[in-house]
Amino acid sequence: MSASSTEQKTVQAVNPQHLYALMDQLPELILVLSLDGTCSWCNLAFARLTGKSREVLLGKAYPLPVLRELMVTDERKDLERWLEVPDSSPRLIRFEVTPGVGDDEAIDSVLITGRDMTPLYRLQHPLAPLSEDNLPPAADMKVRARLEHSLQRAQRAQEYVVFLSLQLSGQQPEQAEGCYNNSLRRMSQVLQEQIRKGDTLARLDSGAWLVVLEQIDCPEAIERVINKLAAALEQMQQADLPGLCINIGVAVSPDDGLTADELIDRSEQALHRSIMLEERVYYF
Repeated sequence: MSASSTEQKTVQAVNPQHLYALMDQLPELILVLSLDGTCSWCNLAFARLTGKSREVLLGKAYPLPVLRELMVTDERKDLERWLEVPDSSPRLIRFEVTPGVGDDEAIDSVLITGRDMTPLYRLQHPLAPLSEDNLPPAADMKVRARLEHSLQRAQRAQEYVVFLSLQLSGQQPEQAEGCYNNSLRRMSQVLQEQIRKGDTLARLDSGAWLVVLEQIDCPEAIERVINKLAAALEQMQQADLPGLCINIGVAVSPDDGLTADELIDRSEQALHRSIMLEERVYYF
C-alpha cells in the first residue's frame, strides 16, 4: 500500500465535527480567516477572549483589530500584543499565522493561532520593592539568623512558621517605572500594617517580598491569617490599575521544610505556580 493511499484513508477517517469538537477543548486560540479577513471559524477559547458568541463572530471581518495587522504583514512572524478583554484584565497574546493551501496549491485561507502569554510575562516581570522602602534582603546574614532562631523556637513550642513569597506584577514594561510606583508604595504599606512586631518583612532576589509569620499555633490560624492578608491586598489592587496582579506562594514549617533556605525556596516555587495557574494563593 502506498504512502499516499494510507494518508488518504487516514484523512477520510477523521470526522471534521470531531476535529472541531477537539479544538473547542483547547486553551489555545484558533481562528480561520478567509482572504478578505472574514471569520470562517473559531474555537470557543477565541470567542471567550472577545466576549462574543461564535455565531456573532462568524462572517465578521477582523474580529480583533490586531488581525488586520497580521494579514497585511509580508513576513509571517509571531506577533505579541496586549489586548483589552471584557470582564478581565488585559491579556498578552502571541499570535502565529499559517497560510492555508487549497487543492490548487493556492492560498485560500489563513489559520491564526494564539497563546496566552500573560502568566509567563507576569512571572518574568515582577514589580520589585522600591529602594525607598529600605527592606533588608532575605539573604542578609542577620535576617537569616533571625529566621533560623524563629524556626528553632517554633519547633520547641510545637508551633508553625509561615513563609510567604508575594509578587506584584503589571503589564507593559514602559508603564511599570512610573505608573506602578504608587502601587508598590501601597503594597509595602499594607504589608507593614498587616504583620505583627515579631514577624519579618524582607525582599527576595527575584523581586518578590518575603513575609515570615511566627507563633502560629494551629493550621486553621494559618488560613485565617493568609486570607486576611490576601483580602487587604485585594482591596489595594482594586484601588489601583486594572492590570495589577498580586500572587502569594505559601510554605509552612515544619510540614514543608525545617530550614530557612528550604522554606524560602518552596514558598517561591509555590509563588511561581500561583502565577502560572493564575491563582491568588498557592500552598506548596
